[in-house]
Amino acid sequence: MSVLYLFKDLMDYIRDLYANRKLIRKFSINDFKSRYAGSFLGIMWAFIQPTVNIAVYWFVFGVGLKSPPTGGVPFILYLITGIIVWFFFSECFVNGTNCFREYSYLVKKVTFNIKILPTVKIISSLYTHIFFICFAIVMLLIYGHSLTPHFLQIGYYLFCLIVFLTGLTWITASLQPFFTDILQFINVGMQVLFWGTPIVVPVETYPEKLLWIMKLNPLYYIVQGYRESFFGTGWFWEHPVMTAYFWGFSFVLLLVGIAVYRRLRPHFADVL
Repeated sequence: MSVLYLFKDLMDYIRDLYANRKLIRKFSINDFKSRYAGSFLGIMWAFIQPTVNIAVYWFVFGVGLKSPPTGGVPFILYLITGIIVWFFFSECFVNGTNCFREYSYLVKKVTFNIKILPTVKIISSLYTHIFFICFAIVMLLIYGHSLTPHFLQIGYYLFCLIVFLTGLTWITASLQPFFTDILQFINVGMQVLFWGTPIVVPVETYPEKLLWIMKLNPLYYIVQGYRESFFGTGWFWEHPVMTAYFWGFSFVLLLVGIAVYRRLRPHFADVL
């Protein structure tokens, strides 16, 4: 399968997203609501659990271990501006991986374009993420920081994260019907990835020899980009090497995702 053929498939997918934008929006809202249907607090759990996690990390590292300010920024702000990226990533990764099995009744319908399902999961998680971006802004203002024009690039880094997740979930969602243990591997791998991303521990504390390895992690680019956007410390074009690496990596991931999906799609109905 040639790269040009895969690139054409990618363009077709983008056109499908635009053509089905209303369906994606409706599906994502229903998906978000159904995730907490039947529970007493309903969709409030989407906000309660991440908030409690933030409080626990802040208490352990900020209060217990007395983590000092990083670059003049209080630890709580450093934590929040990084961990909200992780919340969005981890939720999309797990839910996106399971989307074909969860919507198996749609997978078996020949007329339904199931290629949009990973995107539905990403948009569904986006509602919570936007809330926590607003939460981070409020915390910034409470601590006496003001937003700068750099904050406008938060949209760019969010787009980066969505593109990265799209390629990643195409691969894992396509494999999941055949390898049900993949979610277990993902959960284990994400524990390693969490501590391999500068979310809780400041970048300055990592040895220089280890830092270049961390920079191979695409999430490093996004997490640091979020912080630069919130704190007004830099623009994305000031990191040309990292930017080129991220987009090269993400583009290859998209092409691999399309290839894996195209190869396995005809067999989904047999195993779901």
